[in-house]
Amino acid sequence: MTKYYRNSRTISGRLHDELVMMDVERGKYFSLNPVATRIWDIIDKPLDIEELCQLLMEEYDVSYDQCKSETAELLAEMARLGLIFKE
Repeated sequence: MTKYYRNSRTISGRLHDELVMMDVERGKYFSLNPVATRIWDIIDKPLDIEELCQLLMEEYDVSYDQCKSETAELLAEMARLGLIFKE
């Protein structure tokens, strides 16, 4: 199973309930909504999507199918942007 983890070269800071990030190498800024910010917080160690959804479903009123679909979409976008890595 694929595990996801943060790109440690990304600089981040909180602004209210969102996370603002900067990829220093590319000079690009990113802003994560509250749920994406929570996912970022959770993947401080490598987790697969099953483990991630299990934790998210404890905190949010969301079905497994919706969680898995939306989380997979977010993780794919974050990986494409170089914010996270897959192992």
